[in-house]
Amino acid sequence: GGSIATSKLVTASSDGKVGFWSVSNLREPAEQVRVSANLSCLETLHGSTEEGVLCGDERGGLHAIFAGTGRDGSSTSKRAVRTLHPGGVVGGSDPAGTPPLAEEDADLVEESEAGHFGMVTAVAARPIVPQLNSPRSGNKETTSSTVGGGTSKGFSRGAGGLVVTTGVDWSTKLWAPAYSNKGPLTSFLSNSYDYMCDVQWSPAHPSIFATSSSNGTLNIWNLASALDQPVSGTEGIPVDDGADGRGLNRLRWSADGRRMAVASGDKLHVLGVG
Repeated sequence: GGSIATSKLVTASSDGKVGFWSVSNLREPAEQVRVSANLSCLETLHGSTEEGVLCGDERGGLHAIFAGTGRDGSSTSKRAVRTLHPGGVVGGSDPAGTPPLAEEDADLVEESEAGHFGMVTAVAARPIVPQLNSPRSGNKETTSSTVGGGTSKGFSRGAGGLVVTTGVDWSTKLWAPAYSNKGPLTSFLSNSYDYMCDVQWSPAHPSIFATSSSNGTLNIWNLASALDQPVSGTEGIPVDDGADGRGLNRLRWSADGRRMAVASGDKLHVLGVG
């Protein structure tokens, strides 16, 4: 689940239902949208004026949900669902019973770069990162999402619109949905060939994100330094040895980007980030 505003919650279920809730009434969702896929993860777009939501599914697909717009450009109550990438399953039902792709999605696969082959385990939209004041900016506070400004296809332009995903196909993928309909920009493969479980952008540094894997290691990537290997080293940072079969399920950064909480089974590890 995620949060769009302080008074709203959004959830996704494996039957394809995305619920938008009001905290004043948690008995039933205020609005519900159906995605033609078995959803596996969800993320809300930071700073989105259209209350954007991103969802990954069990066959490797990636979907976006935005507030609908009328012919005059005004917002409507009906939300629009758009498939950014349908994943690696084309035609027919897979063994798990995933419904077949629509014809337009099958065409999209043929024209797209390779997405995830298998379940998307996590999706993370780049957060709004405050920029340091400078004499050139007139000491006015700015955010990284406003640099390059504007939106396209519901996503922020520039680095503020970057999205990262992880999957059971050992890969982490970088997307720029505002600019490209042809799939991810690049992929980062796990050297250990283990499932990638979670990914989160640093809230303090615009080019850094961290990934966790099923072999109990954590990797930190810096897009400004290298794209071929993480800055934490090719072997990653061992957090849990995985001897008892426990991978790193989830990770979260602290607000200042100096610490990380990492979950492994029934354990919680808190790490300092230099």
